[in-house]
Amino acid sequence: MSALVVESESFSYSVHYSARRRSVALQIKQGQLTVRAPLGYGLADVKTLVEQKQLWILKHLQQSAAQLKPDWLALQQVPLLGTMLTLELRRAVKSSVDLCNDRLVVTVSCRTQASDYNNRVQALLQQWYKTQAVNWFTERVGYWQNRMQLKAADLVIGNWRTKWGYCKNTAQLGFNWRLLMAPAWVADYVVVHELAHLKHLNHSPRFWQLVAEHYPQAEQAKIWLRQHQYELEL
Repeated sequence: MSALVVESESFSYSVHYSARRRSVALQIKQGQLTVRAPLGYGLADVKTLVEQKQLWILKHLQQSAAQLKPDWLALQQVPLLGTMLTLELRRAVKSSVDLCNDRLVVTVSCRTQASDYNNRVQALLQQWYKTQAVNWFTERVGYWQNRMQLKAADLVIGNWRTKWGYCKNTAQLGFNWRLLMAPAWVADYVVVHELAHLKHLNHSPRFWQLVAEHYPQAEQAKIWLRQHQYELEL
């Protein structure tokens, strides 16, 4: 049996060849797509089949990922730029979120009803992440625009379901706060990606050349985001 990894625009998948197989099968397990094919079945034919089944694949990848989504509150920990913070929940008069070394202490007001408790914790955590994101992305945009000799305008932190960032023709940059739940090197890739759009407001070969010139880990970061995006939610 032989195997190889293939990259598409929306996801990566592995192709496994076996002399015992007589037909092609698509298998989605633990958020990953595997194509099982008989020996002699051309890779071009595999890619064509995957393109034809793309809507079905994306639907089932999302369903599989949803089943794997971590319950951070139950795990009593949350990720921050590649580190894991111990999550400590408390009750007090006033709600707050405080970072104490490697502990993130979330205090929920005693006035919050039990039925709203988890929603309140998630809201507090999301606001905390957004605040951290403003500081982190401001610093990283400053660092990378100096290295790339580009100049961004204002910066927006958002909470989007289908994008990690954007660059407008006004030079405004936007970043998803959930990137702070990813490793720093992955979030840095998104910064370089959006800054590169200041020079090429498209995804042309020259755009990707500029990204790769300044961030050689770009492909690894793209793969990481595709494979782990379901983890970046509260």
